[in-house]
Amino acid sequence: MKNIFIAVGGSGAKVAEALVRLLAIGFPTKFETNGYATSAGDDLQIWRLDPDSSSGAAQALQAAVGDYAQLLDSLGQGKASNHWAMEIERDRENKPQVRHLNPLALHEENQSVPTLRGILNSQGVAAHGSLAIDSQPLLSLFYEAKELDVPINRGFYQKPFIGAPVMAVFAKTLADSNSPGGRKCDLAYLEDQKVRFFLCGSLHGGTGACGVPVMAKFLGDYKKSKPRLDWQLGGCLLAPYCAPPDPPFEQLQDAQRLAGAQDQFMLNTMIGDYVGRFGHVPPFNRLANNEEKRELVKQILLGFYAQRSDIVDRARHSLIYYKDHIAPYFNALYLIGKSYPDQLSEWSNGGDSQRNPLNSAEVAAALAAINFFAGTHDHEQQSKNYLIASSTQTLSGQMTLADLPCYALPWNNSLVRVDPEKVFLAAATMRHLVRHQLPWADPVTGWPPELKKLKDYYQARPEFAVPDRQLYAQALDLIRDSIDGLLALDKSLGWSGRDHQQLSLLLSDGPAEVAAVTEKLQNKFGRKEAKDALVVGQSAVKVSKKEFPEWCPSGKEFTRGDYLRCIWSHLLAGSGAAQPGT
Repeated sequence: MKNIFIAVGGSGAKVAEALVRLLAIGFPTKFETNGYATSAGDDLQIWRLDPDSSSGAAQALQAAVGDYAQLLDSLGQGKASNHWAMEIERDRENKPQVRHLNPLALHEENQSVPTLRGILNSQGVAAHGSLAIDSQPLLSLFYEAKELDVPINRGFYQKPFIGAPVMAVFAKTLADSNSPGGRKCDLAYLEDQKVRFFLCGSLHGGTGACGVPVMAKFLGDYKKSKPRLDWQLGGCLLAPYCAPPDPPFEQLQDAQRLAGAQDQFMLNTMIGDYVGRFGHVPPFNRLANNEEKRELVKQILLGFYAQRSDIVDRARHSLIYYKDHIAPYFNALYLIGKSYPDQLSEWSNGGDSQRNPLNSAEVAAALAAINFFAGTHDHEQQSKNYLIASSTQTLSGQMTLADLPCYALPWNNSLVRVDPEKVFLAAATMRHLVRHQLPWADPVTGWPPELKKLKDYYQARPEFAVPDRQLYAQALDLIRDSIDGLLALDKSLGWSGRDHQQLSLLLSDGPAEVAAVTEKLQNKFGRKEAKDALVVGQSAVKVSKKEFPEWCPSGKEFTRGDYLRCIWSHLLAGSGAAQPGT
């Protein structure tokens, strides 16, 4: 199965980052014939649709994708599948890639000025040869001059009415294999494959609010024109879930009057004054040069930034539009937001300086994508096109893992529930067991009898013992980093912190913490049962030092990914999660 996640705008990119990290710690999308839950065997592509090429969210996503590919490489064996998680797309040099779709990149012979006026005027050139068609008489009926001429290569500034025509123009190019977008998507290649597309973006922003509906309609119409296609379309709409602070200074109340030469002179003078006053504070002090600072000051003065007072109404209007026009294009559509959005600590307006932490709502949205990639919607009886996933009321405020929505995996014509809290517990416990409870420092010949299967494996392959220890350590550290990236309070937002504090005991390499966990793993006198349970939130698992060494994949040959998935699956089953075949 090919899964394609289309991240639209900054919020979509953050959800894609959360998705990659959830897959890294073991979140499954299917069951293997041996009864183990996994995502291995499927493929993942990530398309990022955003004019902001220097986005901080894009850089964070690329870093997460790089870590994920390194994790898979650590767990594979030669060219064999890693058997831990779904493969991510690589380029010709075997480097993991995100396909960046820039809606401002049209045909090469028609590279436009990065403004709405430039793009729409350039369409006249494309349609009528060298004769430029000035769209100003028509555009002036709908837009002010400042809206037509603001640079949009860093996004649409929470103004979807600017981005909508740009996205519509871009979508038309995707069916043309000779256009930049058409080459990136390569839809003709996908026509013979079973594909699940998942669109994600905000309802209230600029890029997401205009890009998701345009892409949904394009993909829906493309599929309708080719009935043989085995494509499905899912989506997640993000209602307001975090709120930016106000910018360092207010916009001009009379900005609409600044059109004449004299007013432009006054505006330029004012911009220079503001650069002098605010150029040393964030986010201005992270911009490359004075020209970028002047442009950002101008955007604020003219009101091209997120207006906190408008986002709820904008989201409401977008939902009405989806209900009336777009929802039928989706096989499943999810909605996630917070009644009381989390407050961001720093203001930014796109570009490299906008580096928001992962939000708990984005993690919930990534779970919606996993639920869709699992094919759960194929087994659900739905009477409507509009599917809304709900959670507990504590979604707003300080969330815990127990507040995340559970999802389900198809198994023998039924659905098996997956509890996210138990998956985190299984991943963290697995890391501790393999990293600290296996006698890696001892010669394999001296390993205890409980480790017979693993011992036999390495005695038959003595050249693997030392490198495998290093590769397991590398993979397990990357799994720990994914958990930290999702939940640590210095890297994320919207969590209570309790779960990560409990998980930190299992994730630590400190001697005192390792000793404390080891004590819990000791056998009760005369029994295999462990002394104490390992607990995260409402979930617990008991595993003893005598019990876990017996867990090993069947057969004489297996990858490092096979071994970790075996341990993980036993722990997930031991935590009370439904697990066929274990």
